[in-house]
Amino acid sequence: MHPEIEAVLRNKSKEDGILNNITIANAEKLLNYICDINIHRTSRFELTPADSLYLLWQVGQWEIHMECLKNGKISYTFRKNGYGKASGIMLVDEFISLLERYLLTGIC
Repeated sequence: MHPEIEAVLRNKSKEDGILNNITIANAEKLLNYICDINIHRTSRFELTPADSLYLLWQVGQWEIHMECLKNGKISYTFRKNGYGKASGIMLVDEFISLLERYLLTGIC
């Protein structure tokens, strides 16, 4: 498990809900992809009140908001210069393919 996810689990309070294995596995997949493509990221996953993990990733003028939901899907929003360009909810593997297209086509 990524140290970042371990830190979230270790630092959550008793009032926080329980992250399910699907949420954790999807966060792992996203972190693996981000690490593999080696694009700098300063933000970390945050636990949300909905028992999900949220990450904001900035790449150039783009903000990529990603939330690993407990139902196994990713909620996402792509913003450029403060304006929403795309958003939706999909399975993690579909989202990674979409993210890859955004990054490889120079949209970012």
